[in-house]
Amino acid sequence: MDTKDPPTLLDLATQSLLSNEHAAIQALEEIPRELFVPLFTAAFTGRHKNILTAIVKAWPFACLHIGALSVQEPERELLKALIESLQFLPALNSATRSPKLRILDLRQDAGCKTVCPDISTNSTICFRSCAHSEHSIFKIEGQESLSSSKSEAQPSRLPMELIVDISLDGTLRERNFFALLQNKVEQSLGSLHLCCRDLQINNLCECRHALSHLDLKCVDHLAVDESPLTEVTKLLSHTIQLDSLSLSKIACRSLNGRTFRNFITQLSRMNHLKELSLSSFCLTDHLETVLRVLSADLEFLYLPFCGLSYSDFKFLSECSQVSHLKLLNVNNNPIYWEDCEPFYYLLQNVSSTLQHLKICYCFLTDSTISVLIPALTRCSQLRVLHFYSNQITMGMLMRILELLTPLKELKHVIYPIPVHCYGRWHFQGSLDRQKVEDVQRQLNLMLQEAERSDMNWITYSD
Repeated sequence: MDTKDPPTLLDLATQSLLSNEHAAIQALEEIPRELFVPLFTAAFTGRHKNILTAIVKAWPFACLHIGALSVQEPERELLKALIESLQFLPALNSATRSPKLRILDLRQDAGCKTVCPDISTNSTICFRSCAHSEHSIFKIEGQESLSSSKSEAQPSRLPMELIVDISLDGTLRERNFFALLQNKVEQSLGSLHLCCRDLQINNLCECRHALSHLDLKCVDHLAVDESPLTEVTKLLSHTIQLDSLSLSKIACRSLNGRTFRNFITQLSRMNHLKELSLSSFCLTDHLETVLRVLSADLEFLYLPFCGLSYSDFKFLSECSQVSHLKLLNVNNNPIYWEDCEPFYYLLQNVSSTLQHLKICYCFLTDSTISVLIPALTRCSQLRVLHFYSNQITMGMLMRILELLTPLKELKHVIYPIPVHCYGRWHFQGSLDRQKVEDVQRQLNLMLQEAERSDMNWITYSD
């Protein structure tokens, strides 16, 4: 039996309107403003490009957010249409509904509504508008009000903001999208502020021209791949409010030289940083230098392929900056010392907040895991655990499952293939897949007996 809710009268009216493009566009002059949001949502979902263009031109609210709407490859053309629809001059025809749109937000955010609640009838308040750039709508509105006495023959241009996430990855698709943004800014003659909140860069040296068109004060999430540390440091000097910083495969000749010290100086300015990712960034015996300059508000820490040493883990276990971590990723850092107490105490210190733990390819053995298990069992908020590609026996794997099933928040585990499944440890050609299937069946049976059907244990066999 179909349990899907029947369409409401509003749904039926919206679909009827969208079925006639000409009628829908004409109706925008007459329909109540309350109908614009459901009409926009339906037009976007149904990919009615021309109707969307008309809706934006007549939008009766100060802001428009993509919010929870899905933006896959087909919808990117719709985003381009929305950008092209922006108008910078008030409507000259008094019979035409005057557009009020000042802020267009093209970012996907499941928690964001299509419009912000109105503070007042004529308000341009938007809870997600830019607060840092000198070109933000609030900082230039005062200047615009001085020109309000101009005649209708010379209407002033409306200050506007276009909020986007930008990827400078060198692909043709992203280059074309950025060119569209550039052209729209130039068309506005300075009245459109391009506000990039999430910036992803692949090879900084090839992106200098594009970066010259962005105000880095707006950026709160920054990711840079395959770039020299000197260039990264210069970039960071122009940011003021990063919440997230991700650096991968960054070239640095020496951790004792001026370049690294300058980088640390820029890190020390980041008082709002919640997420730090340093992947394939060799930090052997220097993790303390990086973390000690940060605030104690760090929630997400990614350190894969960083060559972390015993002393690095010892510092982590004593570091106040990581005492409230929700996610810790130390994949591909060998943890094969006889004394595993630093990692034990690290897990113990974050046991009340840790939700995601990744310790794959860390050369963990039965003896190492046996030391860590008591700390793991105290991680009451743990939801996700990845510890695949470690040299664990079947007996230890079963013991781990047995001791972790009481953790009610833990739902997803990716476990290592036990050593007995290999003819030679970790050589894929020697893997006995029948034994791998037998392991999975045994674990599933244990989960069933523990009444934890909500817990999913899987492994990687490829």
